[in-house]
Amino acid sequence: MKLRIVSCIILLGTAFGHTYAQQTDPALCAAVEQQTLMLQSLYNKRNKTQQKIIAAEAAVTVAMDRVHHVENKMLDYLSNVQGAMQNLYQIKRAGELVAVEIPSNIKLVRQSIPGHLKGTAITALVSDRIKDVTMEMTSLLPFMKQLVTSGSYNVDDVDEHGNSVTKSHKVNLLNSAERYYVANNIVSKLESINLSLYLMAWEIRTYSWMALWYGLDPDGWLAIMSGKNIVEGLINDWKYL
Repeated sequence: MKLRIVSCIILLGTAFGHTYAQQTDPALCAAVEQQTLMLQSLYNKRNKTQQKIIAAEAAVTVAMDRVHHVENKMLDYLSNVQGAMQNLYQIKRAGELVAVEIPSNIKLVRQSIPGHLKGTAITALVSDRIKDVTMEMTSLLPFMKQLVTSGSYNVDDVDEHGNSVTKSHKVNLLNSAERYYVANNIVSKLESINLSLYLMAWEIRTYSWMALWYGLDPDGWLAIMSGKNIVEGLINDWKYL
């Protein structure tokens, strides 16, 4: 019985395999296999091309990053050079004011004081003004040179032994714009001093005594005029008593 069952199974398997073999077309299998190989080859070519494109794009990106880095360095350099040239011009202009123009106008002021009573009366006021201008002028230029060129400035101090010493204070300047701002302010102050001296010489030559006195010492003029008005008021009151 078992032998009969096994024989039937073998017979059925042989018949099924023969039927499946009859249904498979060899030409179709060959065409499918050829198409598969062609698609695989095409895929490999496209994959290689894509990898080359990705590598080229990466190389271009790296090159552009380097170019931008060089550009930024160049822009920073040009900015610093431009700022340095501006600072040099400002230092040169401040040096001209301190060494030539302001001393020339101080001399002009002294020459404008006439040799009579008005000149004698205003000499003390003019001398005080010239003294203040000289002190301010001689302190501004070294301060600007130190601050702009080295980022520090000197101050007078006393050490633990009581001796007078000069100490250097560092200042963290942010950029060339800040250095330009500091230098420009100092040059503007020196220009203002120079102009005020020139105007003072002109006022001494042209103003009346009272107008000149008021221009040089307004507080003193107001004090004297106030006292004068009080005295005149008392005199008038005395007349009508």
